[in-house]
Amino acid sequence: MDIKQARELLQRYQTGNITRSEKELVESWYRQLIETGEWEWGEGEKEQLQQTLESAILKKIQSPPGRRGIYSVSRRGWWVAASVAILIGVGAYFLFTGTSLQKPQIVQAKLPNDVHAPQSNRALITLANGQQIYLDSISDGSTVSEGTGKLVKLSSGEIVYRANGISGDKMEYNTLSNPRGSKVINMLLTDGTRVWLNAGSSLSYPVVFAGNTREVAVTGEAYFEVAHDKSKQFIVHNGGMDVVVTGTHFNVNAFEDDDNNIKVTLLEGSVKIKTRSSNGSLKPGQQALVHNDVRIVSDVNVENVMAWKNGYFQFDRAGLHSVLKQVARWYDVEVVYEGNNEERQFVGEIERDLSLSEVLRILEVNKVSFTIEGKKLIIKPD
Repeated sequence: MDIKQARELLQRYQTGNITRSEKELVESWYRQLIETGEWEWGEGEKEQLQQTLESAILKKIQSPPGRRGIYSVSRRGWWVAASVAILIGVGAYFLFTGTSLQKPQIVQAKLPNDVHAPQSNRALITLANGQQIYLDSISDGSTVSEGTGKLVKLSSGEIVYRANGISGDKMEYNTLSNPRGSKVINMLLTDGTRVWLNAGSSLSYPVVFAGNTREVAVTGEAYFEVAHDKSKQFIVHNGGMDVVVTGTHFNVNAFEDDDNNIKVTLLEGSVKIKTRSSNGSLKPGQQALVHNDVRIVSDVNVENVMAWKNGYFQFDRAGLHSVLKQVARWYDVEVVYEGNNEERQFVGEIERDLSLSEVLRILEVNKVSFTIEGKKLIIKPD
């Protein structure tokens, strides 16, 4: 069997369109990995199969409602861990470290200095006149009038803007700021566009859109479902980058502490990405990595990108520092590294409504040691 045939077989294993004998063959490969840690093909061929295997594994492992887990992998150990996870066929992710495989323990006891997941939304709206409105201080159904529009807070916590029919000479821009340690907030703009804002993010927008374009500015991370209007482009600004659409669904990740790239991921429709020196177009399932230029990546794990909106931390071979940056924003803690930590990658999901200690206990199975001191998370060296 050559590499092409093997990949096709793994894809059919993933979808379930496979004979009994073929299924036994695939699982014999996994048993070989468990017993020997070796793969019958060469290293180069192994690398070509890795992406297909990973997709099959993540789809095969169906987590039940409630707590989920993650496992960490090294370059050498990923194949063994992945094979065991599929063969066992359990309802939760396993955690892998070194050459051992361990099932995550359900931790009931919490640390005395524990930090709870965000229980409410602490977002703040700064109006064009400088007035500030803390959303948790106004009651459901309250209305705030401002110039050409009005703001309504629904019982669901959603913020809705409505035009009041009064025309103005200029657009008035408000800024919605969702701080670290605050639940995700969603808002309906006057043109019908919906926006979800992650913790540690902000959105500047007009009360009512006027003129030939609809323009907003974002920091941090936001998901947009843009109302279609062919006559008025919707433009999202972040520094020197513009995302230009007429009606579509997309995610913008522009956290400054993540890396040097702004990530724009398209779920539906089409978008154009523009910078001062480059531009590009996206199709659904693609992601633009934007720095000085625009680089397009295909076959992106959209579920991983949208996990924050759906109530999960989801990691797809993420490094420890990347994992803890997400944790820091959600729980509003400072992460301090006391020494060096072994390079490891994490795969899997954790619900974001767990306390900080519960999340860290799962990481602790992967030999990540920590202490919590107030709002400071201290990571011990390996």
